[in-house]
Amino acid sequence: MHILVLATEYPPRTSGIGNVASSLVQQLERMGHSCTVCSPSGRDIQLGSHDLIERTGILGLLHFWLQVSHHFEDNIYDAIWIHQPLFLRGVAFQNAVYTIHTTYRGEYANRVGSPILQSYKKTASLIERSCLRKLGAPSPFTVIDPAVCSELEAIGIQSSQVHHIPNGVDSTIYKPSRDNSDLRAQFELPEEGRIILSLGRLTPQKQPEVMVDLYSRIEGRSEDVTLAIAGTGELLERVKARVRSKGLESVKFLGYVPESDKPDLYACADYYIMTSRYEGQPLSLLEAMSSGLPCIVSDIPNLRMVRDARCGITIQLKDIGQDSEAIISYLESDTDQDSIRAREHVLQHYDWRLLAERYLKVFEQAAQGREIQLL
Repeated sequence: MHILVLATEYPPRTSGIGNVASSLVQQLERMGHSCTVCSPSGRDIQLGSHDLIERTGILGLLHFWLQVSHHFEDNIYDAIWIHQPLFLRGVAFQNAVYTIHTTYRGEYANRVGSPILQSYKKTASLIERSCLRKLGAPSPFTVIDPAVCSELEAIGIQSSQVHHIPNGVDSTIYKPSRDNSDLRAQFELPEEGRIILSLGRLTPQKQPEVMVDLYSRIEGRSEDVTLAIAGTGELLERVKARVRSKGLESVKFLGYVPESDKPDLYACADYYIMTSRYEGQPLSLLEAMSSGLPCIVSDIPNLRMVRDARCGITIQLKDIGQDSEAIISYLESDTDQDSIRAREHVLQHYDWRLLAERYLKVFEQAAQGREIQLL
């Protein structure tokens, strides 16, 4: 098959959406299929502006989709895989498959961010609702998060159009490592002791300041523990200020970590932590689990796979004292089996080799105009 991939982000400038798109593209090309990628950062066709999206949010996204609408007048592809569509006026992609990672409606409903940010999310959700309802009834939607199914139905998308295919990970790249002393030196991390890793954009929904508050209770009670924070984002300076105000000495800010270096970074760590208030299905959590890391996560729907896989602990984030005690107790326990179970859970449910077959079935049936039937 020849598949056109339309995504609002793609490596090298990317986060969750681009990582999903590029991972599946790599897997499909290994299987002998041809992919053409269009995004603000390439790979094959560059439209829109990544910087404009970073600065203006939904306005930059609308600019990208407007350029897409003007660029693709002829459909020469077997299937079109479209991520987070917002504005596709006049484009008749009869063989389209739309993938929705998160919705503005869901972020607004979960009260993510400040009142000003919530007001922005509310306005964006109204634009999103109008755009998605105009895409056309026959086309299938895939979601990486079951909760998004309900969000799309509330927007007005028929449930028969929506199919759940979870996020995935390449388990041949993200895997446990027994010797990590040289890798730790690469990231200027302590060669001895335990590393708790956080990797992701520092945004309100991920609550990085809460993570720092938790760690401030842990640092003085657990010996030889370092919190490594990888990533950038709008809250980076605030988080650094929080660390300074609490006098924490064992927090390392690693900044942006390229995709090519992420497997080594996971291999440096002993635990993974995520304190989000709202998430889609975070790719970083799957990467950590595939790397064999026991996980410490907030108790929200899309992080409860840690509890289901019995590979870590979930915390309520209602009482910092109580939650920090739970983490300290976990750090003092034997987590070898949690590490094994984390890896096994990914191999059984989230390996891209398995998920690529499910996506390919959707693409093939969309290309033929048939109703999608997924097991």
